[in-house]
Amino acid sequence: MRLLPLAALLALPAGVLAPLPTALAAPPPAARPVGVDSALLQQSQARVQPFLAELQRLVSIDSGSGQRQGLERMAAHLEQRLRRLGARVERHPARPAAGDILVGHLPGRGDRSVLLMVHTDTVFAEGEPRRRPFRIAAGRARGPGVADAKGGVVMILQALELLRARQGPNHAPITVLFNPDEEIGSPGSARLIAEQARRHAVVLSFEPSPQNGVIDSTKGIALLNLAVQGRSAHAGADPDSGRNAAVELAHQVVALQSLGDPARGTTVNWTVLRSGERPNVIPAEASATADMRYSDPAELERVRQQVQGSIGRPHIAGTTTTFALKLRRPPFPRNPASEALVRQAEAIFRELQLPLPAIAMGFGTDAGHAFQPGSPSPAVLEGLGVVGGGLHSPDEWMDLGSLPARLYLVVRLLETVPSIPSPAPPPAATRNSR
Repeated sequence: MRLLPLAALLALPAGVLAPLPTALAAPPPAARPVGVDSALLQQSQARVQPFLAELQRLVSIDSGSGQRQGLERMAAHLEQRLRRLGARVERHPARPAAGDILVGHLPGRGDRSVLLMVHTDTVFAEGEPRRRPFRIAAGRARGPGVADAKGGVVMILQALELLRARQGPNHAPITVLFNPDEEIGSPGSARLIAEQARRHAVVLSFEPSPQNGVIDSTKGIALLNLAVQGRSAHAGADPDSGRNAAVELAHQVVALQSLGDPARGTTVNWTVLRSGERPNVIPAEASATADMRYSDPAELERVRQQVQGSIGRPHIAGTTTTFALKLRRPPFPRNPASEALVRQAEAIFRELQLPLPAIAMGFGTDAGHAFQPGSPSPAVLEGLGVVGGGLHSPDEWMDLGSLPARLYLVVRLLETVPSIPSPAPPPAATRNSR
């Protein structure tokens, strides 16, 4: 299929870029669902071209985690955009990660403030935007980070443009947070995300949605590390005097391959194993790392105890195995406050005669840092970015036809979430803890 240049695509009338869902095709007034905001629907359709123009600019920037120059280019553009929207902007170094966290404050009315957040880094190596530039074909936009999560960045900016055009300053106070280190676990921004979340009644996070819905829960992430110490020896002349760390590690990994518990939503997968440097030397050291995803924080202690019990029984005498569990990101569980947001989002999509699935995802996101277990938590909702798939791969894509509905949803949420009552906190004995 011949690809049109973006300039030609942007010159097309609204709605030509991709086929729109039937409910978004601006039917005659008599056929419109009750309650639809016709003006906002038309404004959202008209925003597709500016959305794609800004998205192309951001996708062309190398902003993989750790790529300081590209992350600075992203920050400079986004700081300028936030200031043009009337925001007061702060920069916070994301140490130990590269780049700065941007926090923009838009004044508003009332005390039900809203935090909008998404990350600016990608998983891709330097030069990837040159190798795979932004392109559009068959109703999809493609390019590194197009959905995860530069589409979410643009969704925030374009929704705020619409909100300002519709309401001026007559909206809830809004804070925008862009962080440069989510793809490596948010080591430099997790604390600031949690601090900002505690100051807001509502947190909307803009990771992509795998379908035209929202995400109401995500898994926590932890890393399990085994390190085996043995003794080296000549592999041919005197192997019996060695203590093979690689073989001991293999025994331990096999013994611990069933740490997961599907009934509790826990997965543990051994992914990286290392040992030895020369084929003629019995290895004295070996290590393995596993990826753990969990919903129940109590699972961390269960897994810890099971691993400790196994490594205390070495298979090869003279070897020792040590274990470390490193938390990367806490879970974002289903909870009453978030469910109230899901119901509000569903009601908004019903205005467009569209269903809105609420999805539980196995990946972890910064929504886990925003959720506040054991204390009154803001209402958190994830997956408000673009609809896309193929994340973290050369096949990453973003759906164009869903853009008007997604913009409509975000603007209507920003206009209506201040009126959603805060649910009463659960009794202390039933609250989750990290």
